[in-house]
Amino acid sequence: MKKKLLWLLPLSFALAACEAPGSTDLGDGDNDGEDGSDGAGNNSGNGGDGAGGGEPEVDPALAAREVDYNEALRTASLKLTRRLPTLEQIRAVQNADDKAAAYEIEIDRLLGDPQFNVRMLKLWRDTMRMGGGDLDTAPTFAAKLMAEGRPFSELFTATTGNCPTIDTDAGTFADGDCQSGAPVQAGVLTDPAVQRQFYGNMAFRRVRWIQETFYCAKMPAEVADAPTQVDGKDFTSPWPFESIANDPIPFLDTQSVVCANCHTTLNHIAPIFGNFDADGMWQDSISVMTPIAPEPIPTELSHWLPAGETLAWKLGTPVTTLADYGQALALDPLVAECVVARMWNFAMSKEDIVTDLATVPYGVIQSHVESFDDGQDLKETLRGMLLSEDFVSF
Repeated sequence: MKKKLLWLLPLSFALAACEAPGSTDLGDGDNDGEDGSDGAGNNSGNGGDGAGGGEPEVDPALAAREVDYNEALRTASLKLTRRLPTLEQIRAVQNADDKAAAYEIEIDRLLGDPQFNVRMLKLWRDTMRMGGGDLDTAPTFAAKLMAEGRPFSELFTATTGNCPTIDTDAGTFADGDCQSGAPVQAGVLTDPAVQRQFYGNMAFRRVRWIQETFYCAKMPAEVADAPTQVDGKDFTSPWPFESIANDPIPFLDTQSVVCANCHTTLNHIAPIFGNFDADGMWQDSISVMTPIAPEPIPTELSHWLPAGETLAWKLGTPVTTLADYGQALALDPLVAECVVARMWNFAMSKEDIVTDLATVPYGVIQSHVESFDDGQDLKETLRGMLLSEDFVSF
């Protein structure tokens, strides 16, 4: 057992993502939180007002705000293009009889500026924790989808054009297909740069990247309505405790933490990324390693799951291929909430939801989430935020 426990060191990145029970409330596939309210992404408190019913009190500071379209234009211009508005733009809003309409015209001009595309590249580089050189394809694809007003779900489902490039001087895109050798293409899921950047033991870093980037929360990804006891400790996953393997890595270990709280999810989906090698290229066999002493060994499916277990993103959401996984992400309401929350934080100059815990109450973004759901046009969703009372009031 002492040799086996050496797995704790090389896999510490995975266990570090496992929070104490109750620290992450992601709800279930129906987007229902433990408090009975809607919305579970970005640790938002699920839209509850925390007041035990009734209308929440209005913060006096919010009530004292005044609309200032010129200040909003200045903020938006710096945010979207890194330029101050011109004197002509300032006067167009300042002297207009209908300042709201004039401001809207200027916002549309900013959103159509080629430098907006470059700003979105910067945003997605930071969000995805990758970029520069040949690591730019995934952030560029996200920026391109926004610039063109395409459904953002294509980030996970596109079968062509999923590795574009960008001319940052001109702010223009060029099409490009990912060449990972995967049997099917599924947006950024088959981007070799993504698979190379997040290569690691048993493909767990790749799963964690999806979870933190597009679910806006750390592991565990799934939390049961009520924990059960295993060796006197809380087992919080909805999966059966023994639905994952325990050899050669003791994933059912409970000595320090209940590893299965995270690994019941991790182990059921990590195999889908296992054939990508350290260069991000698809191979005919599993190409990641299992970290055991004295030397790591090639991973086998039985290292993740016992016989009879099948792949699934979440309990009740089985997947067979990368394309299946992409469809599951595209349809998951928590992904929609996460990307909208990220846009809100960009618009309001907040920090990162995961690394800085800059979470967004669901009630704040609910209308924008509902608008996004209509066509998954994230650029239009950002536009709605820039035109909202919250953005133009100071």
